Amino acid sequence: MTMWFKRHNEYGCPMCGRNPRIEEKITQTGSDGWMVHIYSLQCPRKHCGTAWYTQLDDTTSQWKQIVDEYKKKGLK
Repeated sequence: MTMWFKRHNEYGCPMCGRNPRIEEKITQTGSDGWMVHIYSLQCPRKHCGTAWYTQLDDTTSQWKQIVDEYKKKGLK
């Protein structure tokens, strides 16, 4: 899967401009015991990051939303 932020640097970390890193963990769901992969995007310098999601697309959408919010507010 090609990640859109790899091609476009405008979605790097709003603090330092670096591309986010994919964090992946495996967790067990409720009482049925299924193992599930969960994903989060984090700035390599830990400036900001997303919540944990089971779908990588949801994680990338939240990262884009975080960066857009910073740009809109003019924060750095």
